[in-house]
Amino acid sequence: MSRRPGHRSRPLDVGDGADDPIDVRPSVLRRIGRALGLAGGGAAVLGALAIGLFPTSTFLDQRSDTAEARERLAVLRAQNEAFEARIDRLESDDEIERLAREQYNLVYPGEEAYAVLPAPLPPLDLPEIWPFGPLLDPSAKSPVSAVP
Repeated sequence: MSRRPGHRSRPLDVGDGADDPIDVRPSVLRRIGRALGLAGGGAAVLGALAIGLFPTSTFLDQRSDTAEARERLAVLRAQNEAFEARIDRLESDDEIERLAREQYNLVYPGEEAYAVLPAPLPPLDLPEIWPFGPLLDPSAKSPVSAVP
């Protein structure tokens, strides 16, 4: 063993090994300290990432969800205002009468209701070839019975 200045070596007792002092050199302690320091530093970096990075993505997700919820809330408030305006209009007799006449064709007793029907459809102009010929001639046999 080489001796370094300022370093005292401990005598080794030879015995059963139960009470033997452990010879720990400073270089071993330095290596252990470095390893613990690196492990602690790595844990600190991971902890900082866990505290800083992961909540950031959650925060961004929550911010977009909040924006969507605000848009839905604005739409619902606009619909509520429209419904409240309609409720206010329906509290008048004139509005109820107008809706009864327009939508339900109701009249007061003694009045007559007239309905204007739409114009009739123009006649079908089908070609007289095979699939449409029997449809145009009412005296022809039905297409189902004509099949052999």
